[in-house]
Amino acid sequence: MFYNKLKDKLKENSGKSALGAFVGFPSTQMVEMAAYNGFDVVVIDNEHGLLSPENVEHMVIAAENAGVTPLVRVVSSDAAVILKTMDRGAHGVHVPQVDSKEEAQKVVEAVKYPPLGKRGAAFSMRAAQYGTVPIYEYLEHANQQSLVCIHIESGKAMENLEDILSVEGIDIVYIGPTDLSVSMGYGGRVDHPEVLKSIDKIYKVAKEHGVKVGIHTKNKEGARQREEWGADYVSLTVTSLINQSFKDYISGVKTLTIEK
Repeated sequence: MFYNKLKDKLKENSGKSALGAFVGFPSTQMVEMAAYNGFDVVVIDNEHGLLSPENVEHMVIAAENAGVTPLVRVVSSDAAVILKTMDRGAHGVHVPQVDSKEEAQKVVEAVKYPPLGKRGAAFSMRAAQYGTVPIYEYLEHANQQSLVCIHIESGKAMENLEDILSVEGIDIVYIGPTDLSVSMGYGGRVDHPEVLKSIDKIYKVAKEHGVKVGIHTKNKEGARQREEWGADYVSLTVTSLINQSFKDYISGVKTLTIEK
């Protein structure tokens, strides 16, 4: 049965952020490369990414084999969508645009089996090792190891912040600065004072409720700043890393050529 390394890392309270990479295209190789280079988490992006259920399952398998925690960003909080994802073997979900307490509660219920939730049980699926482990043992283990990460990224969610984060079973509240800035009317200006004020408020309320805080960044400088800020978990999109590496390579080679 799966073992969620991220949950243990979050319990350490070491002052070091867990590091994640979002992968939105079908590539088991990219998942492996992220793992072998030291990422703690690979977020298989099924919200914006072009991924089939089969792609998701293969990428989850690749992550497990390479020793990195596979989470999946689902397209919505719909229980059927979350069920399909968890049955593929995901160690947890990122759920975007959670705007109310009721929606947050439904997310927890969709991830967890009774008595903690309402997730439907099918022991023939990959998550349960195709029925080869004792049912009660699997159910208890899955409830302990599965991770719930909800996104706060709208003005409406900010209005309901206290209620949302009071829901039992939320492991991480994840901040999407870009979506939050757009929702608040600041059009992607993630450094706008009001956006930064909202981000700080999310952090404060989360800590009051014992919820870990994750946040999206664009580069290593942003990750370092957010680690110093106190983020428990920092992620970025793998294409940001690839694009920056391309630019660094091209500019470096051109500079060498000019110098010669």
